[in-house]
Amino acid sequence: MTGRDARYDTLNPAFKLRVNGAELPQDAVADVIAVEVLDDVDAASMCSIRLKGWDGVAMRVKWMDDALFAEGNPVELALGYRDRTQPLFDGEIVGLEPDFPQGEPPTLTVRCFDLRHRLMRERRTHSYLDLRDSDVVREICEAAGLRVRADSSGVRHPYLLQHNQTDFAFIVARAARIGWELLAEGRTLVFRPRGHAAAPAVTLRREVELLQFHPRLSTLGQAPRRSVRGWSPADKAPVQAQAQVGDEGGLMGGTASGGATVQRAFARGGSGVVEQPVDGAQDAEQLARQGFSEMALDYIRADGTCIGEPQLRAGIVARIEGLGQRFSGNYYLHAVEHRFSPRTGYQTRLQARRNAS
Repeated sequence: MTGRDARYDTLNPAFKLRVNGAELPQDAVADVIAVEVLDDVDAASMCSIRLKGWDGVAMRVKWMDDALFAEGNPVELALGYRDRTQPLFDGEIVGLEPDFPQGEPPTLTVRCFDLRHRLMRERRTHSYLDLRDSDVVREICEAAGLRVRADSSGVRHPYLLQHNQTDFAFIVARAARIGWELLAEGRTLVFRPRGHAAAPAVTLRREVELLQFHPRLSTLGQAPRRSVRGWSPADKAPVQAQAQVGDEGGLMGGTASGGATVQRAFARGGSGVVEQPVDGAQDAEQLARQGFSEMALDYIRADGTCIGEPQLRAGIVARIEGLGQRFSGNYYLHAVEHRFSPRTGYQTRLQARRNAS
């Protein structure tokens, strides 16, 4: 297929906003200067709405004091083209940022976060007994009044301590330990393994949907194997587990992972050894595999810009085509930025990772 994909009517980008359960009034729609969404697997996603803040007829500020943009009001955003908009953000207003520049009309930026922000409100110290990480996440989210869908993380831990941390910081730390992620899908939080092995949800082609792309391949930090050493309190014995080439969790459309490339190009290639507390052999095995998988995902990092595509979300896999054999393939998106304005149109920026070439 040549030319632009039929689903991209780039001359007619569109957005739809619902605030506090109702469509944004037309006079507010007319005052929208720009809408941005920052979507990230390791942070609460943010939406900003920038509006004109001056009523030239009444000669007074506009929207600054309007109850429509009261703190806590729910906000839903859809982006796309003409009648083909798709839901992209669901969250709440957490802040207002008026700007009164010299010699220019004022503006108002409405700052919104997805529901993960509710887990950032308070530092706590709390202990959890004989629970999986997924059980802990479910308990924390339900106590905060949030809907949650948590896959089973498998390993039970006799004792976990949340020490002077927010719930969000504690969950993110536990997730990073085993290579998992906490995402927001609408108004439901999802705790799951890193999604880099999933089938691609979107295909982006160079000079069609993909406007620019900058991959960076580096063998530094890559190793053909990774070992975890620890001490099992239950067994009163040392524990060791190892992951190696073949444990990457799929090659994302490539033929050789970073570890395999290091092994071939630099003979032995070394080994990463991590010493940390573990809760038995099963825990050590999980840490070795997930640590190796996370290391492998740093083999190729990339950033790029494409025609605005609301299907691009942090935590999905996108297929990139037209970059040659080594760099074409599947990329895991860990951060995505959507930018829309009536003046400049709609573009999407992405940050991506890949474990093989």
